[in-house]
Amino acid sequence: MKKFLLGMMCGAALTASTTLYAADGVWALLFPVKFQFDGESRDIGSRFTVLNYEGHTYVPLRLMTEELGAGAAYDQKTRTVSVVKEPVGGTEAERKVWAAQYRLERGMGSKDVKRWFGDPSQVTWIDSSSQQIWRYDLGAKTDYRFGSLNETDVQGLKRGDLDAQLFIRWNGEGQVDRYDLWYTSRADNGERHIYTHIVYPDGSTAGALYE
Repeated sequence: MKKFLLGMMCGAALTASTTLYAADGVWALLFPVKFQFDGESRDIGSRFTVLNYEGHTYVPLRLMTEELGAGAAYDQKTRTVSVVKEPVGGTEAERKVWAAQYRLERGMGSKDVKRWFGDPSQVTWIDSSSQQIWRYDLGAKTDYRFGSLNETDVQGLKRGDLDAQLFIRWNGEGQVDRYDLWYTSRADNGERHIYTHIVYPDGSTAGALYE
């Protein structure tokens, strides 16, 4: 098994960065094991890497949460890993908003994206290159129409014409490079508030209440 020098071992394969020093390094081994969940075999492919360190198996947190019906996200500012269960009994739009926050990740291919979100509502080509932007109109009314190619329909979100919009930007290798989620939430008084959740090409994130 091939050896790797790792820093700050933690078993969670989420987008994060830290400065490593020699004193923080440990040797770990690639651990090509097979997985079963509730008796059913799962092929994790090349997306995830499993390691062995001093007899302990280190499995990517995202892999485990996905197989157990939850999702994971990392907040760089607070250095907090969040594990959140998939909403039960919510609308399809609510489930897809959750998936955009806890299942979608940079480096994903189109097959995995379509697994969670289906075909995009609109595709925009960037400067006639091989790069694309996919737009998803989540929870949109049957007759919903919006002409802009890569701008958010803020007024439509405020009116309730749709519940959320998701923009996925692809790189030249056909992998998710950046994504922007705009979604609504109702206050106790019934007023709709718009929130944003953005993951940038360098892996950093941002999210806020839109004013």
